[in-house]
Amino acid sequence: MNILISGADGNLGSAVVQKLKSEGHKIYGLFGKKENAKNSEEGFKKELIDLTNPKAASDVVDAANKAYGEINGAVLTVGGYAGGGIKDVTIDDIHGQIKLNFDTAFNLVKPLLEKMPKGSQLFLIGAKPVLSANELKNVVSYGLAKQLVFSLADIINADFSEHGISAHVIVPSIIDTPPNREAMADMNFDDWVKPEQIAETISFYLQHPELRAGVIKAYGKM
Repeated sequence: MNILISGADGNLGSAVVQKLKSEGHKIYGLFGKKENAKNSEEGFKKELIDLTNPKAASDVVDAANKAYGEINGAVLTVGGYAGGGIKDVTIDDIHGQIKLNFDTAFNLVKPLLEKMPKGSQLFLIGAKPVLSANELKNVVSYGLAKQLVFSLADIINADFSEHGISAHVIVPSIIDTPPNREAMADMNFDDWVKPEQIAETISFYLQHPELRAGVIKAYGKM
């Protein structure tokens, strides 16, 4: 399978890359840092890109299809977190989170859908607080941006089901990453979901395209 992975140098993205590479998939990795995008190898192309740029995103999808013939899987992991209740955030905060969490996905989804063959799958990254207004109230800008990701998946599944293309939203609890450990040093890291566990989940659904889960919860012990 030929799979495009955005955020390939992130904590989650790199775990997904390693898992899917180990299974023999060809990976087209999109990187945010120049030093990480060097030294492509057989079956693992690396590309530096600003995914907030729609033209750059469209061009990189064209390049991925040219390199591998077709892309039949995509895992879009780029995003970022921001806290704050409605009294704390500004409209600029909200727009910034939308740009980071939604635009970076939509700018790839649009050109991918134009070229993906039947049976292809898209994996987007949601957020657990979106499933509960009580949690959402403390992460307003982040939550509103991630709500758009859920809606995007719903639209894809409504519009492209007849083409056999499906979208999943992976909804993790707190992911066990170095930045999260530093930010929440007093919490029990054993309760958090590991990036490798999320990668395993994505791998499972890639192997079973007949399973149209839509929302996939990937929680640790929380």
